[in-house]
Amino acid sequence: MTTKSFTLSRRGMLGAGASLAVGALVKGRAFAATPDPVFDSHAHLISPDTVRYPQVPADAPGSAASFPPQEFRQFGTERPLPEAGAMTAWMTAAGVVGAAAVQKRGTYGVDNRYILDSAAGQPDVFFPVVILDAQAEATPATLTDLAGRGLAGVRLTGVMAPDGSFPWLASDSAMRLWETASRTGIVVDVMPMPFGHPPEALPVYGELARRFPNVRIVIDHLNWPSARGEPDYGIDAGTRALAACPNVFFKFTTLNIDKLQDANLSTAAFLAHAVEMFGADRVLWGSDMGNSPGTYAELVGRGRAAAGLLSAMDRRKVLHDTGRAVFTTRGRAA
Repeated sequence: MTTKSFTLSRRGMLGAGASLAVGALVKGRAFAATPDPVFDSHAHLISPDTVRYPQVPADAPGSAASFPPQEFRQFGTERPLPEAGAMTAWMTAAGVVGAAAVQKRGTYGVDNRYILDSAAGQPDVFFPVVILDAQAEATPATLTDLAGRGLAGVRLTGVMAPDGSFPWLASDSAMRLWETASRTGIVVDVMPMPFGHPPEALPVYGELARRFPNVRIVIDHLNWPSARGEPDYGIDAGTRALAACPNVFFKFTTLNIDKLQDANLSTAAFLAHAVEMFGADRVLWGSDMGNSPGTYAELVGRGRAAAGLLSAMDRRKVLHDTGRAVFTTRGRAA
């Protein structure tokens, strides 16, 4: 595939692909007809009910404030809140047929009740991805139980230890989580912190992918690549090496779009390069709603515009098919 470098304005990115036509029916729900159906692989749900669903203190370990944004924007909880009812309406208007409801660590920590309750209420719309402590003794049993109740995935986040290891990801105790994910068919979604991309995590992903070939591993935000143009578009050698692992997937989100646009780089050229490198069957789009600013319609429009250099088939895969295939195959009782 040959791509042509060019720059799109922010206004153009927001507006491209945003026109809506006659409604279509998907699984009994009315959706506006759009150029491509969309599955959102990265949406954060946040409840206005802070009594029933309390948020973690701003200075708590793992909160948004405890991980400074560095190069990447992090806006925390924006208004209006992406609570489940509002999100359903926004998705319908934007032609989004489903979403991976990803637990937001900076808002709820490992209290996953809101996304689990939201998914239970609308199981054809939201596919929950919880955050669990991979080193906790109870985690394998908890994951097994949730898998039997339709869990889509588990998200692992953490920092590199002083010795260069990642105990939250690949310690002896964490292996029990991976073994459970392999038995139950749960997706493992990974995001090292702080924002930026610790390159030391990349070979660990490869080792885990080879050890657990049946586990779908999704790397959030395409592992935070630097904003660069040709020839590598910021996708470094460690990330490129993961192309050899067929069970590793790469999530392209609004955070990546922001970074590229701030550097006056083409999001479409970047995404076309990522698809050429990894294949459209392994690249999936997510809005980052609940963290990135803007209306949901704007975030979806920017995602559509970023797919503008892809073939019709690849665009369909990145915006819908790949994410849906990865996140809607729910877990099973072990």
